Amino acid sequence: MVLLTPAGEGGWPELARLAADLDRAAVEMALQVPLALPALKAKPITIAVAPDFVAQARETEEIGAAVLGGRGDITLVYQPDDLFADRHALAQVLLARSGLTSHASPWIVRGAALWLSGGWYGRPWRDWLSRLAAARVLPTAEQLLSTAEQRDASAPLWTPVAAAVVDRLPGRTLAEKLARPPALSIVSGILAELARLPPPPAPRPPGPPPAFLKGVSLAMLNRLEEGYHAPVLDARLSGLSRLGVNAVSLMPFAYQRAPDQPGLAYLNRHPGSETDTGLIHAVRRAHAHGMTVLYKPHLWVGRDSWPGDVAMKTEADWALWWTGYRRFVLHHAMLAGWAGADLFSLGCELAKTTGRLAEWRDLIAAARLLYPGRLTYAANWGGDLEQVAFWDRLDVAGVDAYYPLTEDPKAGAVKLAAGAQAVVAHLEAVAHRIGKPLLLTEVGFAARAGTWTAPHLEGGTYSEEDQAAAYTALFAALGHRPWLAGTFVWKAFSGGEAGWHRDEADFRFLGRRAEGVVRKYYGR
Repeated sequence: MVLLTPAGEGGWPELARLAADLDRAAVEMALQVPLALPALKAKPITIAVAPDFVAQARETEEIGAAVLGGRGDITLVYQPDDLFADRHALAQVLLARSGLTSHASPWIVRGAALWLSGGWYGRPWRDWLSRLAAARVLPTAEQLLSTAEQRDASAPLWTPVAAAVVDRLPGRTLAEKLARPPALSIVSGILAELARLPPPPAPRPPGPPPAFLKGVSLAMLNRLEEGYHAPVLDARLSGLSRLGVNAVSLMPFAYQRAPDQPGLAYLNRHPGSETDTGLIHAVRRAHAHGMTVLYKPHLWVGRDSWPGDVAMKTEADWALWWTGYRRFVLHHAMLAGWAGADLFSLGCELAKTTGRLAEWRDLIAAARLLYPGRLTYAANWGGDLEQVAFWDRLDVAGVDAYYPLTEDPKAGAVKLAAGAQAVVAHLEAVAHRIGKPLLLTEVGFAARAGTWTAPHLEGGTYSEEDQAAAYTALFAALGHRPWLAGTFVWKAFSGGEAGWHRDEADFRFLGRRAEGVVRKYYGR
């Protein structure tokens, strides 16, 4: 084993322990793979430790706890909790050197590597199977045997299943199991067997609610140097903490081509996007700054649409949509659980789906198998909050609260205050009717003239004065009432503001008069 460390960091005792751990793991795994041990002796595996994920992506064009390639056979960013990922990458290198997986599909390769390496997101991989089966997120045999890239595939959910398939293939040794590509019928039979596994024990109730959340929606800046994974994130979190912020929401996206077309593409493949590893890193860094984290998956809907328009035309399409959407949400529920996120949102503004009560209750139950924390749903302010019939299954009721304060674009402080009081009275009545704490999962005003008439819009005539006036009125009316779990101001970005024009009529509040209003509200 050769460990390439960042300049000046070769003396880290943590890296010495890492090298020893991986050296032992390499020998243990090589003993189970014919030809791997001689190959390992002839050419030691080289592991490069990158100082951060930006450096890793520059070397490998990928971001991950441990990825193949770069300066070494593996390039990783050291984090002691991610040893399972380091071992899994190590197993993939050993399998490649052995030649056993040269004809196998990518998922069978990943499964064989996990079969060797053992651990997966804090558990032995076998311990995940009953949860994944009960949550009904097992892949199909066709998906596991495909050699094509699948934009809605989930490595966290599917890799343990692939390991179970390898485990159950005919043969005693890995060489016998992988001697030829597995038949579709055999894999289908194994998956049917897995689907019949007894369910795991009932999950424990989540812990007590956190203190009042003084939150900011922290959007990913889609640049390699400024995303959730980047070192610059710490500067942003420090700045927010000085503002009185004690919580951030993190938002991964999937793309849906049109509101009436099933099928999602995960936007986690490129280093400049919301990668799984970047999200986990952001949760960890937010916790290091003493912040609570709301993990809040979103849909980006094409054809100039939005999630509130998502509705299928046929029952067949609804079935396809729910299969894809469940996988996307449960993929992130598993990651949020591993990272230790404090709250998890099952959806955002999907108003035309919430009438399908059976599917939503099923999704909630599945999420509790993979995520141990408190669950919410981010309803839309335009009636969705009142229509949702599954609040009883959740821990917190959420709403993206872009309620108009008045229709008068020239309103003064008195009229704005009256409008804000009416909005708060409505929210209080809904919270009491639901019987759950109410969390404003988004609340915001763009820096535009008359922003209070349509808070969900940006663009138009720039006015940071009107933005500040709208926040002042709403926060004064809200206070910190007992039924209110907190607010998440929309929005700030994960990185710097290079290239941003201050006079854009958008939702940013940092560096504007509204920043002082937020500071005053969160400083109480």
